[in-house]
This record gives sequence, C-alpha cells and structure tokens, in this order.
Amino acid sequence: MLTTLAIALSFIVLAFLAAALPSAFMRRRYGHEQPAETRELGREVTARIGVLHGLILGLVFGQVVAQDNDLRNGIQAEAAAVEQVWYDAARYGGAPQLQRAAEAYMHAVVERDWPRQQAQAQVSDEGWRAWRTMLDASLALEPGNRRQSLLASSIHAEVLQIQRLRQVRGYHSAALPFEFWFAAIVGLVLIGAVMFVHQADRKHLALVGAYSTYAGLVLFMIWDLSQPYKGMIGIGPEAFVQALESIRSGI
Repeated sequence: MLTTLAIALSFIVLAFLAAALPSAFMRRRYGHEQPAETRELGREVTARIGVLHGLILGLVFGQVVAQDNDLRNGIQAEAAAVEQVWYDAARYGGAPQLQRAAEAYMHAVVERDWPRQQAQAQVSDEGWRAWRTMLDASLALEPGNRRQSLLASSIHAEVLQIQRLRQVRGYHSAALPFEFWFAAIVGLVLIGAVMFVHQADRKHLALVGAYSTYAGLVLFMIWDLSQPYKGMIGIGPEAFVQALESIRSGI
C-alpha cells in the first residue's frame, strides 16, 4: 500500500514538473511581460490543448474502467459456474469425485492462479490441471434417468463455460501503448509551455498545480487499473473464496 501511494505521489509530482518546468523555461527565454495579442493567443492555444488533453485522458480512463468491470464480471461468472457444478453434482447423486474436483479447482484458483497472475499476469498450470480433472469427472457421469441426464448436460455445459472464462482471465491484458503515455505527457508539457504568457504569481501557480495534480491522479488511476491483479484497485479472488464458504456452509 505504501509503495502504491508513493507511486501515486510520483505521478502527481511528475505531472506538476511536466507543466511547470516548460513554463519556467519559456518565461526565461522570452521574458515575463508579453504583448496583449500573445497573451490572447496563448489563452486560445491553452484552451484547445487542454480540451484535447482532457478528452484523451477521459476516453482512456473510461476504456480501462470498462475493461476492469468486464474482467470482474467474468471472474464472478466463473466462480458462480464452478459453484453451480458442485451443487448440480450434489443433486445428481453419486458424484463425489466431481464435487471434489470442483472444490479443488476453486482452491487452485485462489492458491495458485492469483499469485501467478499478480507476478506474471498468467493463470497457473495447476489450475488447468484441476480444470481437466473436473472435465474428466463430468464426462465420466453415466446418467441412469432423465433427471440425471439433464443435470449431466448442465454440468458439462458449465465446465466448458468455465474453460472459456478462464481463458479470458488468462489472456486479459490492459497494458496501454506507449503512444498514450507520450500524448499525455506532451499535452502537459505544451499546456505548461504556453502558460508562460501569464505572470508567475501564486494564483497562477496554484491553478497550474491544481490541473497538473488532477491530471497526475487520473494518469495514476489509468496506470493502476491497467494492472488489474496487483494495483491498488486490484481484483482479488474474493468470488472464489465466497463460493468455497458457501459450499462449506451447505447453503
């Protein structure tokens, strides 16, 4: 947590420097006093760059938030599907091996998948082996009546759905391209550079500081959300833990 907060503070400081240093350089090069037409043009340019910069940040932020929500929904659906397999196996009757396989898969996700996804953004081999064991157990069912036949078909469909959701979780990548970071930083630099037309008093510095602080926070949140398994707003295996607790409680 402290490391993440330090990174957030670094984003804010770097955003402020990216805006303040170009302004100081331009002011030293061209002087503190600028003619009226230069100030007017500077305001126009600053407004246009600011709108474009804010639009870029807003669109990318919305994209990573949507990706994060999709990933969370997929994980919840996967946990619900495994839990359903366990309960359908109980209703089927005489399928303890399948129930143990479903429970073992949930343990593999919590204990094996998540540590590897936090370190390497990949699902574990142990999780895949646990899924294959669950698949084999579902295929080994031999329905003796219509009720068992319907349950066996439902179980097999859920197991295949778990495979698809697991693949999505394993292939998920929210890494942002270099072009976005380049555009975000250049936007701050240009806004700061054009601000040299204004006097460097406390009020103007506070306004630049407020904008750069906000931009730094947004950039940090974008960066943090692009690391869904290890960021401060990271995703944990709570859905699978709750499913295990539900099974243990017998609800």
